[in-house]
Amino acid sequence: MGLGAKLTLWVLIPILLVLTVFTVLTLRRERDVYLKEVREEAERIANTLAISAAEALRRRSPADIHRIAEESALQKNRFGLAVYDRQGRPVLSWGLAWETGALEQQELAGLAGAPRGIGLVGELRGIPIRSHLVALSSDGELLGVLRVSVSLQETERALTRERNYFLAMVAVVSIVLVALVSVTIRHTVSIPLHGLMRRIAALGRGEALDEVSVPGRDEVARLTQEFNALARNLEEARRRLMQESEYARSIVQNISDGIIGVDRACGIRTWNRAMVERYGIAESEVLGRGLFEAFPALEREGLRSELDRLFNGERREFTLFNFEHETLRRGRVVQNIRGRGLPGSNDQVEGAVLAIEDVTERVALEREVQQAEKLAVLGQLAAGIAHQIGTPLNVISGSAEYLMMEWGAEWTRPRELEIIVAQTDRITKLIQQLLNFARPIHMAEQPVKMNDLLRDVLGLTEHQIAKDRIAIHTEFQPDLPTITGDANRLEQAFLNIVINAWHAMPMGGTLTLRTRSTGPSERLRRAGRPVPAGIELTIADSGVGIPADHLPRIFDPFFSTKGVGKGTGLGLAITRRIVEDHHGTIEVGSEVGRGSTVTIRLPTEGAHS
Repeated sequence: MGLGAKLTLWVLIPILLVLTVFTVLTLRRERDVYLKEVREEAERIANTLAISAAEALRRRSPADIHRIAEESALQKNRFGLAVYDRQGRPVLSWGLAWETGALEQQELAGLAGAPRGIGLVGELRGIPIRSHLVALSSDGELLGVLRVSVSLQETERALTRERNYFLAMVAVVSIVLVALVSVTIRHTVSIPLHGLMRRIAALGRGEALDEVSVPGRDEVARLTQEFNALARNLEEARRRLMQESEYARSIVQNISDGIIGVDRACGIRTWNRAMVERYGIAESEVLGRGLFEAFPALEREGLRSELDRLFNGERREFTLFNFEHETLRRGRVVQNIRGRGLPGSNDQVEGAVLAIEDVTERVALEREVQQAEKLAVLGQLAAGIAHQIGTPLNVISGSAEYLMMEWGAEWTRPRELEIIVAQTDRITKLIQQLLNFARPIHMAEQPVKMNDLLRDVLGLTEHQIAKDRIAIHTEFQPDLPTITGDANRLEQAFLNIVINAWHAMPMGGTLTLRTRSTGPSERLRRAGRPVPAGIELTIADSGVGIPADHLPRIFDPFFSTKGVGKGTGLGLAITRRIVEDHHGTIEVGSEVGRGSTVTIRLPTEGAHS
């Protein structure tokens, strides 16, 4: 029930109750007045006829009483006369009293103490009547009783007419009051309050409506004015808050570093534009999801423990430098992550903000600078070795060969001379490899068909590999695009990898080579630079694998897991140098006991079929 209906009832019910009580009291008063008039009329007629009736009884002439009644001009259908003797027996009846029976002794006894008579109310033949009994006496002697009866039918009709009139008036007044009160409350209370409620709802939805106008100076009008002022203040506060919120959001969205906001349950609440552009993940994909549900790699990489210590109050902030993370769509990146708790009520941490700086390029450049410095040092070392050791080696080798030629046939040539010649040749080749690795070599660029080049590499090694019970499996994409490069140097790089895979399977196994074309946005290289459209070569073995602590060093010069005399440690370093000279990338994944996988990606820019 609405407030207007309630107010209408609260106003009308007391008024209707007052009207009802007033009507009841008025009708009761009218009834009393009518009955009083009837009583007085019956008493007056009885006392007036009592003298004549007493004289007629004293003369023992009841006919005179009948004549008196006829001459009194009383209406027979409204009045009745009855005369009783001293024993209460009817002597004469006229009008309504023509069937009157004898009086009872109680009624006769009551007349003795009532000089003006007594009044009675009863029915006669179903007609309500008012009677008045008067004792008839002469010289103190009781001669009889006179009874005058008056019909109350007219009185009842009059009272019914009065009651119906009053009820009709009350109904009309009630209807008019209901209409007036309803209209008044509707226009002064209901309509203004409905307007206020609509504006309150609009404010709750963030919408702006025109102010509610209520004329007058009553409470509702003042309430409306105060609410309009409050609504203006709220609208202004909401506008300022929205501006500040948009300003803060714009700052967060335009910060060059990635920003992630999480609640205490690690649900993502903020994901700025830098995160979208850097990692290719739209805001709608992650908002509301758990951080470690959306990015399970972060939990494996140790970020959860840092956040837990933050939420437990063990620290207020943390910093992770050079944090390596495997992204969902952009490969492996290196980040600096700074986390800070967001205090809530009671100084409890309600969430955290993570500022993520992508330092993949910086780390890659640092590694390239370090590699360049290593190559520069190595170049200087190789040049020095070639200069300082090359000449003595040539003298030693030449002298040994001269002695071998001068040794007579009748004399057994010493084995040591052959060893000297072989080892000096080996040192000479090592110095040449160092020089080739350390100094830039001009590449003879030409279109290269990768599938054909790999078949040539396998042709050089498959017979030796087959002797060691190694099966070769190839998956070459038929329509592979050509690349531009130096076929001889690429062959040298691939041959080094195949030989390493061969040596990693001393008990036999499977060597798998795959080629496929790649799109320009398929993946980021480890250094963080996007790989353009090109080809991808995968060389996998099922050998002994590489320990995890060796993987970061496998491309370092002179690092080798082979025994002494079985390798120089320059094979993979030279391979990496050749791949990078072709603007490609090389990655190695390995698991001890299950084998290794080398993935090389080379661009096709400038290639022609």
